[in-house]
Amino acid sequence: MSVLHILKKYILKVFDLKEEELPKTLLLQLNIFIIITTLLIVKPTINSLFLSELTADALPLGYILTAVMAVIGSFFYNKALEKYPLNIIIDRTLIGSVMSLILFSIALNFNLAAGPLLYIPYVWVAIFGLLTASQFWILANLVYNAREAKRVFGFIGAGAIAGGIFGGYLTSILTTFLNTEDLLFVAGALLAICIPITRYIWKNEVVKLNTFQVALRSDPKTDSPFKLIKQSKLLKLIAIVIGISVLIAKLVDYQYSDYASRLIENQEDLTSFFGFWFSTLSVISLLIQLFLTQRIVGTFGVGKSLLWLPSGILIGSILLLIIPQLWVIVFIKVVDGSLKQSVNKAATELLSIPIPIDIKKKTKTFTDVVVDSIATGLAGFILIFFINGLDIASTYISLIIIALIIIWLYFIYHLRIEYIISFKKLLEISPEKKEKTTKKDIKVTSIIDTVIRVLKDGNDNQVLHMLQKTLEVKDERFFTAIKSQLNNSSPKIRALVIDNLYFLRTENLSSQIETMIHDTDQQVTTVAFRYLLKHYNKNTEELFNKYLYSDDKTIANAALVGLSLELRNNQLLQHRFSLEDKIKTALTQYSELNSQDDKNHKILAILEAIGNAKVERYYDIIKTQLKSDHLEILNMAILSASKTLDIQFLDAIISYLSGKDTRKNAIEALTFYGEPIIDILAEKIKSETIELEDAHYAILVIENFASQKAINTLIKLTGDTEHTIKIEAIEALRRLKWKHNNLQIKDQFIVDKILDECHLYQNTLAVIHSQIVIRYKSKNQTEESKDIDEARKGLINLLELRLDRQLQRIFRFLGIKYPPNDVDSILNTILKGKEEQRILAIEFLENILDNQLKKELIPVAESILIGIRSEENLKKLNLKVLSEIECYSELLKRKDLKLKLAVLYLIEKSNDPKFNPLLELILITDNNPKIKKT
Repeated sequence: MSVLHILKKYILKVFDLKEEELPKTLLLQLNIFIIITTLLIVKPTINSLFLSELTADALPLGYILTAVMAVIGSFFYNKALEKYPLNIIIDRTLIGSVMSLILFSIALNFNLAAGPLLYIPYVWVAIFGLLTASQFWILANLVYNAREAKRVFGFIGAGAIAGGIFGGYLTSILTTFLNTEDLLFVAGALLAICIPITRYIWKNEVVKLNTFQVALRSDPKTDSPFKLIKQSKLLKLIAIVIGISVLIAKLVDYQYSDYASRLIENQEDLTSFFGFWFSTLSVISLLIQLFLTQRIVGTFGVGKSLLWLPSGILIGSILLLIIPQLWVIVFIKVVDGSLKQSVNKAATELLSIPIPIDIKKKTKTFTDVVVDSIATGLAGFILIFFINGLDIASTYISLIIIALIIIWLYFIYHLRIEYIISFKKLLEISPEKKEKTTKKDIKVTSIIDTVIRVLKDGNDNQVLHMLQKTLEVKDERFFTAIKSQLNNSSPKIRALVIDNLYFLRTENLSSQIETMIHDTDQQVTTVAFRYLLKHYNKNTEELFNKYLYSDDKTIANAALVGLSLELRNNQLLQHRFSLEDKIKTALTQYSELNSQDDKNHKILAILEAIGNAKVERYYDIIKTQLKSDHLEILNMAILSASKTLDIQFLDAIISYLSGKDTRKNAIEALTFYGEPIIDILAEKIKSETIELEDAHYAILVIENFASQKAINTLIKLTGDTEHTIKIEAIEALRRLKWKHNNLQIKDQFIVDKILDECHLYQNTLAVIHSQIVIRYKSKNQTEESKDIDEARKGLINLLELRLDRQLQRIFRFLGIKYPPNDVDSILNTILKGKEEQRILAIEFLENILDNQLKKELIPVAESILIGIRSEENLKKLNLKVLSEIECYSELLKRKDLKLKLAVLYLIEKSNDPKFNPLLELILITDNNPKIKKT
């Protein structure tokens, strides 16, 4: 056996990788290694040049410019992402960075970049580090699905650590025979290697993904993360604690740079010093992470673990005041750089356990970028005031740091208390509200102990909820407690336990999990097969063949489903396990079965397998079963179709939205496609290419996403659409507004919509009035005019019903601006109450409305009181009398099929040539086939 083969086997085992994943994983690891190595060459180089030329006095302004440019840059970067594909953005970023490094090197060699111009490379390097690392992880998320990412990102991240260690030491070595300015050429040459690597990864791993797959693997668009943080006290405290730590880190960095630049005058020596300590910090951080972090967090608990970083900096800062020497500030820098990325980071991540995963994702970028930028800018202003303004020595910055650490400790204390409160709320959450379980009070102390105690002593609901949380964290310290629930009486818990154990490596439980293949619950059996496919020590193919062809049909079906789940998106593994052949065999078995129950169970497993593994060869099976008369099979076909993420199934799934027995699955299936489905559904609704009944429930699919994109789309659907669509869109907006405070619906939009509906209401009244006038003017009661009279009466009755609809829409819109319960009760009283109650309701409405709405809405409400059945009452409203052509022209412009048909029927009965131009215009402008035919 060759050394390479042994090494490969070792890597696969230790880092939890699959053989098929190794090439792309190594390429990605190399990519991040080069990016961080480049950063660790460029950063000490630019820093030493900057400090040698401008001294540490220039750093405060550098911090402020960095913060400002980070915020401005992120705005334009997001705009660019909307306009160009991600691969183009990454490619141009890398090419631009390589060219920038070459230009900086040339400019510095020829003394073209001196004095204030050095702020440009100083700010550039800070943004370069943030941007390239961020782009890399976005790319990595596209290469792997969520389950794969959880396994391999640790190994890829090791490339970043290695780059951090290698880059700084390489810089120290290179300065012995190269000028500092020439190091930027080396960095540019290294970074250029990332361009072909990135292109290759994109071409071979990302291009094959469709829009829906990309959306599922990308981080969600942030819907007002500031509001999300503001609403959660725990998130707010986490953001404040992170902000203070960044602020103190910048002040420490200033002291470090100031001392180093004053004591090391030679530029090459200064570059070497910075390079050496950047790498040494990475080494110390890695050693702490590997050998101490879990022990510290496990022994002291998360709350006390958060004290290590501020305590270390506090000791160093006090020592610096007594012994103002370089080794002391190096000690502070080492404490800050190493503990922040190890103990402090691990403790902060565990603190976020009670926060829902989608909220975490939406606020992470804001915390990482915006909070960091604000803290950096604030550090700059503090330094400008104290160093430049008051002209004090950098040593005394330690006094500010000590004061800030006291504030930091104060917020850590409150953060720990808020964590305990949030954790208690988390334990009160019952995912299965219908199940009555005895409540167990579990004392919340340290995070690790509490999680373990819940898993061991909690009721089923608490255990289930905690297992969902531990699945997000993937911490080996929970292994024993999770394992203890393996024989729980609840199949949901057993399945979730195996799901957790899949990612943990403390002990291989293959022999125990294999016995669970015979579990009575198929979900448990399925996840057991997934576990075995990953952890089984012997020949996995033989294991699956054994169970796939088992006489126990339930086990055979579960084996097929489990295999398909694990092989999803992995063509190489599908080929290795001959998945297509196994599905073909299952189809043969299906055709040979005699029992209808056995046939049903077999086709359900086949459908699930095809959907899970996205086996295009057998999509026709899904298409066939989408017409099945058997409800369970039909619903499985709907869900399996969605799991393929193939656009060809969309119309079929949408057609089942209106079915009472298929609606739930159809909504779930469409939601599975992710946010890109919103635009597709909106377009189909607006273009009327789906049935009205289906369109009604498509609104619920859009609402399910509860995002700003969903809000913006629903707002558009309240425009030129059919009434039932408008009402459902308004209702969805109303529910989202009062349930999710972070989502924005502009007040002016609501006001404008209510005013539009008020004008439409007045316009409808005017048309009704005009039609009554026209009707009374008709003197001759011939047989023909009686038909016209009946058609006109029908139109008037329909218009009166439309008034009710418009009134309903007005008050639904009001329910977005004002509390819905108040608004609904006002409408009910106006419509059904006694006269005095109705008058009081209008007075109450007048009191809550602003002047703009009051002017338009109160007359509408009063029109309901006086009634509109007689011409006399209509005259009181001072309505404009329209001509007959004006009436019909106005009504035919509306998005209302029944109303249009009623108008055309009346025109037909009148048989008057003067309406021909109107009919010709409708033929040209209206796309509805019913209207054209009529």
